[in-house]
Amino acid sequence: MERGGAEGGEERYVRKIKELDMVWRLNEQIMSFRDMHSLLQSILKGALEVMEATSGSIMLIDPPGSDTLVIKAAHGLRREVVEKARTRVGEGIAGLVAERREGMLLLDDLMDPRLRTRRKVSDALSVPIIAEGELLGVLNLNTKRGQAFGEFDLFLLNTLIKQIASAIVRGERLEDLRSKLSEVEKRESEIVEEIRRLDRLLDERRREYQRLRQEHDRLLREMQGLLGPVA
Repeated sequence: MERGGAEGGEERYVRKIKELDMVWRLNEQIMSFRDMHSLLQSILKGALEVMEATSGSIMLIDPPGSDTLVIKAAHGLRREVVEKARTRVGEGIAGLVAERREGMLLLDDLMDPRLRTRRKVSDALSVPIIAEGELLGVLNLNTKRGQAFGEFDLFLLNTLIKQIASAIVRGERLEDLRSKLSEVEKRESEIVEEIRRLDRLLDERRREYQRLRQEHDRLLREMQGLLGPVA
């Protein structure tokens, strides 16, 4: 009993350390944000290292609002698999996880035969990425035989996925704001250039007006002179 308590305490300690490690990684990635592709690759790399996985992927709903999952970041997977992988919610492992909105621990000896025939890894974890009730996608992690995932790993990944979902939402918002900011700056630059052009035109018109006024006054004086008494 005491041993079980010690192991439980150790697992909690390990979970907290890994959770803090992942949070630190995510904060660092957000602070150095470049684009969503780089962010997703960094998130996946961090998840692989923290969870000690050998390969994996991040699949997101694309386009938003649809029921299609597309791989947006991958490690250890063949390029042709990454480029062609498109799964509908409810289909395959990732689709099933997305539909159920709950993580799955896929051990080789426990796996549903219908799913086992489609896989070439011994053990895997798949967890839905959800933010404020909205399904964003699925995180898939794989490991080799002899390095099996357990219930603790599933529990840990379910804990970490909250921070991952938050980072993805923030990254998407940052990219959206950056795009809008770029559009505003471009429009601002166009307007400034238009103002400068109008200023130049106004200066030309002002000088032209001054010349016209001078010519008007000269002509008026000449006309008034002609209207005077004939000598």
